[in-house]
Amino acid sequence: MLRVALIGKLDIAVADAVEQRLRQHREDGRPVRLDLSQLDFIDSSGVQTLVLGLKHARRSSHALEVDRHVSASVERLVGMMGIGSQLRPAGGTG
Repeated sequence: MLRVALIGKLDIAVADAVEQRLRQHREDGRPVRLDLSQLDFIDSSGVQTLVLGLKHARRSSHALEVDRHVSASVERLVGMMGIGSQLRPAGGTG
């Protein structure tokens, strides 16, 4: 499984590039685990990129998952938005 670490910011400025990279890995059939433990900042466009990436992966039976260990800023936003179950489904690995 390929580990993809997102470092720094996941915001509107880089969301498209991350989405393109996730799509390329999906098309290549490479299983991916996202490491969000080093993200200092994530905004709604970053969250949307992650949620849509996971949705597309599940729809196509592609292995894409988010590691359980995320940064405090990611954990805070996930909690506020109530999307923990979308990023880390019950029984998920990581």
